[in-house]
Amino acid sequence: MTINPFQINQMMQTYNRTLKLTPGTLLEKEQPEPEDVVMISSEAKKKQILQEAKGEVLERIRHAK
Repeated sequence: MTINPFQINQMMQTYNRTLKLTPGTLLEKEQPEPEDVVMISSEAKKKQILQEAKGEVLERIRHAK
């Protein structure tokens, strides 16, 4: 395996940057999880409402028997 001087230089720069960091910055700080955002099209909303309505009607029919 051949190691180029460029690779050694890059490794040394990374090592020096790591040494300059304080121990607190190296530890992973607790960050709040990003909030999930769901966008539903108006057509999908209509389909969802119809499915829920059908489900409720069928449930009522099943319980009425």
